[in-house]
Amino acid sequence: MSSNVLSWTSDAFAECYDLISLHDGSHYEAVRTLKNDLVSVLVTPPRSDNSRNKLIDESKPVVFGNGDEYKLNRPFIEICVSLAGELNLDEIAVAELVYYANNLSFQRGTNLGDSAKLAYFSRAKYILNIVGYLVTNHELEYVLDTSDYEVLFNNILASYTKVYDLIGIVNDLIDKQRVSSDINNLSFVNSINFIKNQLFMDHELLGQILYSLFDQYFDNYGTVTHFTKVVDTAKKNVVDDDNLIIHYIPGILKYINQLVNSDKADLLYKYFTTTLETDYNIIADTNNDIDLSKSKLTGIDMISGLVFFTLFIGWCKQSESRTAKYDFKDDILKYMEWLISYGAFERLLSYSADTATPQTEALYERSNVYDFRALLQKLFPRLVPVKFVYPSSQDLIYTSSSKPGFENVSILLDTTSFRVSSDFNNTLVAPFLHLFFSQFISNAAIILTSLRDSEEDFVLSSLNGKQDPTDDTPGSLTKDDTTTKSDGLDLDEIAARADLERFYLAFAYTYNHRPELCGLFWSDDVAANDISGFIAWGLSNNTSPLITATFCLLLGSITCGGNDTASQIWETLVHNNGSSLKKSDYSKISIDSICDSLNYYIDSLQESFELDLNEQLKQRQKKHEFRFSSSSSAKQDLDESVASRIIIELAEDSVVFISGFFQLVSAIVTNLSSTTDRSREIKSIIFNRFLPIVTAFLKFDNLITGGSLLTVLDSTNKHVDLPRVLASEDNRIVLTNLILNFLGSFIGDDHNLDIRYQIWRLVDRWVYHGLYSEGNSGVAGTTTAGSRTIPGSDRATSLLPSQSSKPKYSTRGNLRILQGFDINLVHLSQVTNFVNLIGKLLEPLDDDNEAFRPYTLLYPADLGSGYRINNQIGIWPYIEYLLVTVFSRSGDISGVEDRLALQTTIVNIITSALKSVDWTFISDTVHQLLRSPPSQDIFDSLLPTVRLNYDLYVKLHHSVAILNYLFYEKTWSALFTIVNAGTEAISSNSELRSLVESSLIVLDEVLQVQHVFLHKLVPILKNQSNGSSSGSVGSGTSSGPVGFGTSLSLALAAPKSIFDNIYLPKALGTTGTTDFYEIYLYNLVTVAHFGLYVGIQSPGSRIASVSLSLLNKIRTSPYFVTKIPASLDPVLVKNRLLTTFESIDESEKIKYAFISVFDTLDDRLDLKYKVLEFLLANLNQAGNEPNVAHFLLGYEIRGGTLSINQQSQQNTLLKSLLETLSLTFDIITHSTSIDVGPVKLSSLILEIVIKLSHEPLSSGPTVAHLRDQDNLFEQLISYQPKLDIDTLWNGIEFNGDLRDGQDNNFIESYDTVQAFFAFISQRNLILQYLTLEFHHITSRSKKEYYMELLLDNKDYLSGTPKVLSFLDVLNYNLTNFEIHHFEAFDRKYNLSLILETVQQDELDLSVLNKVFKYVCQTHKDDNKTQLMEDIVIEGNRINEFIVKYLTCTRLKELQLSFLHSWCQLVEILITDHNLYSKKFILEILQVILPKINDYLESDIAFSEELISLSVLLFDLYDHKVMAEVNSKEDFALGMRRLIPLLKTSITGILNSNSVPTLRSDLYILANKFLIKVLHNEELVIETAAIIKSIDKKFIDVITSDAIYSEGASRITSILLLESLVHVSSLSGDNFVLECLVKSNSLLLLMRSIKRTDEVLEMCENSDHKGSGIGLDTLIYELTSYKSTLYLLIRVAQSKAGSLQLIQGEIFSLLKQSRLLSSDPDLGLTVNIDEHHDLNNVRISLQLDTPLGLRDVTKSITTNKSPESSISLIELIIPIFQLVVTILLAMGPSYKPSIIEGRNLLTKVNRLVVGVVKRDLLSDDKPDQPPTSLQELVRLFTLLESLVNYTDNEE
Repeated sequence: MSSNVLSWTSDAFAECYDLISLHDGSHYEAVRTLKNDLVSVLVTPPRSDNSRNKLIDESKPVVFGNGDEYKLNRPFIEICVSLAGELNLDEIAVAELVYYANNLSFQRGTNLGDSAKLAYFSRAKYILNIVGYLVTNHELEYVLDTSDYEVLFNNILASYTKVYDLIGIVNDLIDKQRVSSDINNLSFVNSINFIKNQLFMDHELLGQILYSLFDQYFDNYGTVTHFTKVVDTAKKNVVDDDNLIIHYIPGILKYINQLVNSDKADLLYKYFTTTLETDYNIIADTNNDIDLSKSKLTGIDMISGLVFFTLFIGWCKQSESRTAKYDFKDDILKYMEWLISYGAFERLLSYSADTATPQTEALYERSNVYDFRALLQKLFPRLVPVKFVYPSSQDLIYTSSSKPGFENVSILLDTTSFRVSSDFNNTLVAPFLHLFFSQFISNAAIILTSLRDSEEDFVLSSLNGKQDPTDDTPGSLTKDDTTTKSDGLDLDEIAARADLERFYLAFAYTYNHRPELCGLFWSDDVAANDISGFIAWGLSNNTSPLITATFCLLLGSITCGGNDTASQIWETLVHNNGSSLKKSDYSKISIDSICDSLNYYIDSLQESFELDLNEQLKQRQKKHEFRFSSSSSAKQDLDESVASRIIIELAEDSVVFISGFFQLVSAIVTNLSSTTDRSREIKSIIFNRFLPIVTAFLKFDNLITGGSLLTVLDSTNKHVDLPRVLASEDNRIVLTNLILNFLGSFIGDDHNLDIRYQIWRLVDRWVYHGLYSEGNSGVAGTTTAGSRTIPGSDRATSLLPSQSSKPKYSTRGNLRILQGFDINLVHLSQVTNFVNLIGKLLEPLDDDNEAFRPYTLLYPADLGSGYRINNQIGIWPYIEYLLVTVFSRSGDISGVEDRLALQTTIVNIITSALKSVDWTFISDTVHQLLRSPPSQDIFDSLLPTVRLNYDLYVKLHHSVAILNYLFYEKTWSALFTIVNAGTEAISSNSELRSLVESSLIVLDEVLQVQHVFLHKLVPILKNQSNGSSSGSVGSGTSSGPVGFGTSLSLALAAPKSIFDNIYLPKALGTTGTTDFYEIYLYNLVTVAHFGLYVGIQSPGSRIASVSLSLLNKIRTSPYFVTKIPASLDPVLVKNRLLTTFESIDESEKIKYAFISVFDTLDDRLDLKYKVLEFLLANLNQAGNEPNVAHFLLGYEIRGGTLSINQQSQQNTLLKSLLETLSLTFDIITHSTSIDVGPVKLSSLILEIVIKLSHEPLSSGPTVAHLRDQDNLFEQLISYQPKLDIDTLWNGIEFNGDLRDGQDNNFIESYDTVQAFFAFISQRNLILQYLTLEFHHITSRSKKEYYMELLLDNKDYLSGTPKVLSFLDVLNYNLTNFEIHHFEAFDRKYNLSLILETVQQDELDLSVLNKVFKYVCQTHKDDNKTQLMEDIVIEGNRINEFIVKYLTCTRLKELQLSFLHSWCQLVEILITDHNLYSKKFILEILQVILPKINDYLESDIAFSEELISLSVLLFDLYDHKVMAEVNSKEDFALGMRRLIPLLKTSITGILNSNSVPTLRSDLYILANKFLIKVLHNEELVIETAAIIKSIDKKFIDVITSDAIYSEGASRITSILLLESLVHVSSLSGDNFVLECLVKSNSLLLLMRSIKRTDEVLEMCENSDHKGSGIGLDTLIYELTSYKSTLYLLIRVAQSKAGSLQLIQGEIFSLLKQSRLLSSDPDLGLTVNIDEHHDLNNVRISLQLDTPLGLRDVTKSITTNKSPESSISLIELIIPIFQLVVTILLAMGPSYKPSIIEGRNLLTKVNRLVVGVVKRDLLSDDKPDQPPTSLQELVRLFTLLESLVNYTDNEE
C-alpha cells in the first residue's frame, strides 16, 4: 500500500475531530494516522485515464487505496464516473468515497451521489478544521516532519486553486443543465447551492489557516518568497473586485506585522519599493502626470504597501541607524503619496466598508442618511463574489422573467449568502485595520494635513466668486430671488480629490459598532497624545463640507466605545465652542456651531418659503381683484405672472453638512448609557437643545407635503390652500431619514417615558400634519403637574418666534387615518427608518420587572387627540400601517438585505409586543391564584388627568392591535411566506435564519395567547362602553378643565370621554376563521416546514425547538385530529398532521430532520428532550390509531396497521433512539456522577419504547424489532449502577433533610433533582421492559439465559440476586418536610392551583413572581420598602415550600411506580414453572418484610404493593415447596420460616394507617398461614400463643371489618376470623370466642346476616326504576353472607359457641331469612343496576339453576344478557349446616335447641318439600359425587332425625 494513500471515509476524521474537542491530548495518535490527508489539505489526485479504465473494467475487481478489492456494479460505476468529473477527482478515489458514503446514504435517506458529495465536503471541512486547530495551537510538530512544512504551505496555496477549479466546474454544470435538462429543477439548484456554500466556507477556512501559519510559524514561513507566493496566488486567481480577496488580507497583513516586529523589515521594503517604482515608471510621463489605466498594481498591492510603509515608519523610529538609513520624505513618504495617488485610500475604504459590521452597513448605506461611500468610492467597484456569479446569469434572469416555470432560477443565481462572515471580519480583518489607523495617526499624520490643505485650496478656489468671502455661514445656501435655488459646491469635483474624506470614512466603517476596537483605540497609551491631537486637528479649520461631514462620522464611530467615550466626545465638542475668538465660527466643529448651522438651514428654508408664499398670496389677491375686470389682457398678464407653486431646493453640500451633524449627535446619544447621572443629564441636554430644531424641520416638511391638507391665512384673514411646493425629493428623504434616526437614538436603556412621549407626540403630529393645528406651533414644551412632567403638552410655547408678519398655517383635519403615512413616507428607506423608530419606541422598558411599576403604555394614552380626523386616538393606526400596509407588501421588495431588515424589525416589534403583557395572567389567572385579589387598579396612564382601567388598557395596548391584525390574511400570509423560506435558504443566510426564528416565535406566541384574545379581549374591543372608572378627560369626576388649551376646550369640557374615540378597525377578531389553527389548515405547506426545521441545529438558534412547540400545539387542534373510528373507515383514520407529513415531497426529509437531532450526543440536550416529549405526546394521544409519531419513528403505515421492514438498511428514528440509549448507558456506567443529560435521555427513550411495546397497534413489530437488537435485554440488566448514600447526582450527594431554614444543595439544584427523578423513572421503565420481554419470549433457552442474568449474584458483596439489588432506589427518603405550612399559605393563595400551574411541563415558578408583582402593583401606600421586604420573605418561603412539596410528591409517585414494576417482574419470575427456588422466595421475603413494616408507618401504598406480592409468594411457597415436604418435622420447619410473614401481617392489621384494602391482603396472608398450620398440632399451639400474646385490639379490628366493612375486606376478615376461631379451639383455649363474646361482636356478626335480607328486599322491590345496587355489590353481599354463616358454623362446633348463638337468637334470625321464605318453584327475582353496557339486569335466585356466585358475573359480562340466575341451594346449604352443627354440639339433652330446630323445620316445610321433590325427580348416578341438591336433602334428613330424636326415643 502506498505511503501517500488518502483516507476517504469521514468517520476517521469525525473521530479525530471529536478527540480534539476533548482537549486532553488524546488526539495526537489519530492525527498521525491522517497525516497524508492533513498535509495534502484539499489537494487531491485529479482525474486520470488509467484510473477510469480500471473503474469501468467490470471484469476485474477495483483495488482501493487500502488494498481492499471490490467488484462494482454498473450503476455504482456510473455514479463514480459522474462524480469524478464534478469533483475533478481520481476515479478510484471517487469509488472509495462513494463506497464509504453508502452508510451515510442509509442514515440520511439521500441518494448515493448526493451522499458522496456530502461526504467529500465533510471530509474537506474536517481537514481544514483539524489543520486549523493544529496550526493555531502550535501542534504541527506532533504531526509533521521537517520536510513536511514546506509541502503543507504549498498545498494550502494549491487548495485555493482547487476551490477555484471546483467553482469553474460548477458553472460548467449549470451550462450543461441549461442545455440538456431542466434548469429549474429544485434538486439540481439545491445541489449547486450546497457545493457553492461549501466552497465559500472552505475558502474562508483557508484564509484563517494562512493567517495562523504566519502567526504561529513565522520562523518557518517568514521569508519574502513565502509572502510573494501568497500575493501571487491571490493576484493570479482573484480579481480586485472579488470579495474572496478579503480572505487573503489577514494572512498578508499578519506577515507584514510579524516582519516589521523583527529586524528583517528592510527585506520587504525592497520588494514594495521595487514594485512601486517599476509600475510608477510605466504610468507617469515626463511631467509626472500619471495614467492609472496603465497600472498593474492590484488592491492587494496597494493595501499591503500602504500598511507596510505605515508600520515601517514605526520600525525605523526604533533605531537611530534605521532613521539615518531611510529618509522619511524620500524613502517612505514619497511611496505612500504614490500609493494614495493610485487610489489606496479608496481601496482602503472599499475593504473597510465591505468588512464592516452589518449594523454599520445598514446605518451608512441602507438607511439613506446620505451615502458618502457612493460619493467617495467611484474608481473601484464594490466587492462582490465574482467567482460565484454565474457568467451567463443575465441570460438566465431574462429567461426566468419572460417565461413561466423558472421560479427556482433566482435561487440558483442568488449570491447574497456569499459574504465574508462577521467573525472573520471582526476577529481577523478589523484588528489589522485598527493597527493601520492607529499607526497612521501616530506616524503619518502629516499626509492627512497635506491632503486637507490641498483640498481646502481647491474648495476655496471653487467658492471664489460664488460667495461673499466674509460670509462664514456653513454650506451653500446662496439663493436667487426667484426660486430660492442654491448653487452650492460641486461635490463630484471635491470627491475626486477627497482622499482625506476617504480616510475618515474608512476609519468610521472600521470602528463603528465595534466597541472592543474602540476600546483599543482609546486605551493606546503610547498614541494617546497623537490621538488627542488628531481629534483636535480634525475639529478645527474645516472649510470643506465633505471633510466636516466625514470627520463627524469618524467621531461618531469612536463613540461606540461606550458611555465614557461618548461622554468624552460630547465634552470635547462642548469645550470646542469657546476655543474660537470669532463668533459663529463654522470652520470648527462644536455643539454651538452644529446647532447654529442647523438653525441657519431651517431658518433660511423657512424664510425663503415665506417670501415666495407672500408673493404668491399677493398675486392671488391681485388675481381676485381683477377677476371681474373687463380688461382681458390684464387678466391674462396676471395669470402668466402667477406661478402657482413654490420651489424649494437645498444644495447637496448643505445636505452633507446636515447629515454629518445629525449622525454625530445621534452616535453620541446612542452610545450614552443611562446608568449614570451625567450621561442622563447629557442626553437630556441634547434632547432639549435639538428638539426645537427637529420640530422645525418636521414642520417645514409638513409644509412641503401639506398640499390640500394645510391652509394659510391671507391678507383678508381667509384660509386659502397652500400653493403647490416643489422640492428635491431625494434631499427630503435624506433629511427625514436623519431625523427619524436621530429621534430613535434617544430610546435607550433608560426607564423614563417622558422623552418617548414627547417623541410620540411629535411624530404623530408630523404624520397627521398636526404640527400646524390651531393653537399649536410646536410640541417641544412641557407642562408640569405636580412633580411629573407631562410630555408633549399642547400648552407649550411656540418653537419659532411668533410674529404677526409670519403666515398663519392651520390643518384642515381631513387626513384619513392612514393617509398621512402614505404622504410622508414615500421611499423604502423612509419606511424602514420609520419602522425602526416605531420599533424602538415600542421596546419594553428595561426595568419592566420592577415590582411596583404599574402596567403603563409606551405611548401617550391620548395620542392623536385634538388633530386627527374625528379626533380618533390610539396606537392602532400605526400597527395597521406596520402590519397591513408595510409588512404585507414587504415580500415585493427586490433587495434581499432591505427586505430582510424591514421584515426583521416588524417581526421583532410583534415578538416584543406579544411578550410584553401576559394577558392570560392579568385577565384570568391572577384572580384564581389569589384568595382575595386587591381591588386597586394596576394600570397607570402617567397622565394626571387620565385614569386607565382594564378595559381601556386592552383597547389602547398595541399588543392587542397586533394580535388582531395577525388574523388578517395579508399579515399572516406575509408571515407564512417568511416561514416557508426552506431549510436550504435558512442554512445559507444567517439574517434569514434569525428572521425565520423570530417569525416562528410569533406564531408560537399567537397560539399560546389566542384563547384569551378571542374569549376575553375581543369582547372588550367590541364593547362600546369603557367602564365607569375610566377617569376620562373632561368627565364629571375631573377636578378642572382638561385639554390642550385650544378651541376644542369647550368640547373637551363636556361630559364626554376621549376614549369614546379610540380608533378601532371594523374587522375585529378572527375575520372569518374560527382560530389560528384553521389558518394552518389552509397552509399545510407551512406545517410541513415546521417538521423540516426540526433538523436545523445551528448553534444558538431556536428554530428547531420553536417548530417542535408549534407542532405540539397543532397536534391537539381538532382541525388536525379526525374523529372517524377505524372500524368505519381505516383509510380515513389518519389525522391531518400525519397525512400532511406523509403526502408532501419532503416526507423523507422530515424523518431525517428528526433523526439528525440524535446524530451525536452533544450539548444540545434540550432539543432532544423536546423531540422525545413530542413523540410521547403523540403516542399518548393516539389510542389505537397510527399517528405522526409512528411515521417519524420509521413505521410503515398501511390501512391502519404498522410494520417495520427488518430487511431495510435505511436509518430510522427508532434505530437512532436505540443507539442513543446504548450510548447513554455507557456514559452513565463510566461516569462518577449520574448526570441529568444522559439519564433523562435514556428515561424518555425507554418510555417511548415501553409505550410502543404495550400498544396493541405497535407492540408486534416493535417487540420483534427490539429482539433483533444486539443484547438489549442483557444491556438493560447489566447497566444498573449500585446506589448508596455517596452516589453523586449531577455532582451533588443526596440530602433528604427538608427542614425549614437549612440549606440543601440537592433540593435547590433543579438539574440534580431531575437527574435523580429521571434515574428512578429509567429503572422503572427498564423493569417494565424486562417484564414485558420475559413474559412474551417463547424460546426456553433464551428465557433461562434471561433468568440467569436477573438472578446473578456474583457482582454483589451481599450475594443476593441482582433483581433484589434494584430496590436500592427505595432507600432514598425525604424527611422533616413541614406540610403544615400548606394551610397557612393556602389561606392567602390558591396553593393547589399554583402547584398545578408551576409543574405543567417543567418546574416554572415565574407565575409566583407575577403574583407577587401584582400584589406590589396594587399597593398604593408609601411604605413600599417594608412591603417589598415582606413579599420577598414570603415569596422565598412559598418557593421553598413548593419545591419541597413537589419533590416529595414526585419522589413518592416514582418510587411507588417503580415498586409496582418490580413486583410485576418478580411475579413473572416466580410464576415460571421451572423456577420455584425456596431460597429465592425466602430471599425476597427477607428483603420485603422489613420494608412492609417500615412503609406501614410512612406510606401505606408501598405496603400494599409488597403485601400483594407476599400473598403470591406464600401461594407459590405452599404449592411448590411445602407440597414436596414429606415429614412432619420438615413441614414444621418450612412453616416456621413463614412466621415472620404472619407477624408482619399482624403488625399491618394493627397499624393505624392501614386501610381496608391493605388489611384485606393481610387477612388473606394470615388466613393462608393459619389454614396451613391447622395440620400440625405443635404449630397450632405456637401460632395460638403468638395470637394470644398480641394486643386484644387485633381481634377487634378484624371483627370490625367483618361487621362494618364493605367489599373484599369484609369477606377476608370473616374468613380470617373463622380460622382464628378454629386455631384457638384446637389449641384448647378458645380465647378468640371469648373475645367475640366479651366485645358483643358475636352478636353483631349474627345480626349482620340480616343485611342480606335488606339488600334482597331492595332489589326485589325496585321494579324497573333501578335498585341502586350493582352486580358487584350483590355478589359481595351474598358471599359475605355465606362467609358469615361458615364463621358461625365454626363457632357452633363448640358447645360454648352454640350456646352463645342460641342465646343470641340465631334461630329467630334464620326464620326471618328471605331466602328460606321464598317460593321453591319461583325463587327470588332481583333487579340490579349494571352501568357498563346494560341499564338494568334481572337475576333470579332459583333451586333449579346450576349457576353459582362465581358464574353469574361471567354470564352477564360475557353474554351481555339482561337476565341470569343464581342457585338458591348454594345460599341455603350453609343455613342448615349451621342449624345441624348447633344441634349436634348441644346434644339431645338441650331441649331448647331441639325445639327451635323443629320450629325452623316446620317453617320451611314448603322449601323442604320442593327440594325433596326435585331430588326424587333427578337421575341418580351412584358413581358421581353428590350434587348440592343431594347434599341439601341429606341435611334435611339429618335435621329431621335430630329434631325428632327425642320423640323416637320416647
